[in-house]
Amino acid sequence: MVIYEGHRSVKGEYLYNQVDKNLNFQKHTHCNYEIVFCLGGCLVCEVGNTKYELHNGEGMLILPGYIHSYSTPEESEDYLCVFSTDLVSLFYEKTKMKSFSNTRFLFDGRDDIDILTDESRSIFAKQAVLYRLCAAVFEQSEIEKIDESYFALTNSLSMYIQNNFTKKLKLQDIAKEFGYDYSYLSSFFNRNFDMDFASFVNKYRIQFACELPKKLRRGRDTNSNEMRIFNHQKL
Repeated sequence: MVIYEGHRSVKGEYLYNQVDKNLNFQKHTHCNYEIVFCLGGCLVCEVGNTKYELHNGEGMLILPGYIHSYSTPEESEDYLCVFSTDLVSLFYEKTKMKSFSNTRFLFDGRDDIDILTDESRSIFAKQAVLYRLCAAVFEQSEIEKIDESYFALTNSLSMYIQNNFTKKLKLQDIAKEFGYDYSYLSSFFNRNFDMDFASFVNKYRIQFACELPKKLRRGRDTNSNEMRIFNHQKL
C-alpha cells in the first residue's frame, strides 16, 4: 500500500527531523524533499522499483513526488529529514520535474544533523545545510527531464483514495473524474503501485479495520456514516 502523506507536503519553511533506529516504513509519497542518513549498520531505501543500500556515512535525497520506502535488514541507526521546497527554492526551481542519475552522497560526521535538529539555530543556518546537501547531489549527477504527469497523478490518486476508501469506489468512475482512459489508469496502478486498483483500496480498508478497535479503546470519535459505508464494502 502506498500512503500519501499530506501532512508532510505542507509549505512555509516546513522542517521535520527524526532520529531513529532500525527504520522500517512502508511505501509513501509526499510533495516535499526528504533526506535520509545512515549513521550505522545498513538501511535499504527503495525509490520507485529500485533498491539502494545505505551504509554508515552515506545519505540519500528523495525528490518530491517519488514513491519510496525504508527497511532495515538487520540493524541500522538513521536520521531522517523532510523539508519543504521553499527552503531550497532556487534548487527546486532549477530541478523541478527532472530526475537525477544518482541521489546518494557521502557526509562527514554529524555536524549537519546537529544544526538541523538544534531549535536554537536560525532558519538560515539550516537552509545553508540543506543547500549544501542538495548541491552535493546536483554536482555529481546527470539531470534528465521527466514526465510531469507521473507525479501529479501518483499524488492525486493516493490522496483521493486515502480520503475516500470508506466509500464505494470504482476505477471507471475515478478515470472519468480524473479525465483518463480506464485502461491507462488500470495499467498505471499495476505499474506504479505494484498491485491492481481493487487490492490497493482493500489494503486501506483492512488497515482501517485493524486500527479501529485501538481507536475505540482510546475513546476517539468515529464517524458513524463512514462506519455504515465501510461495513458494506467488500474486503
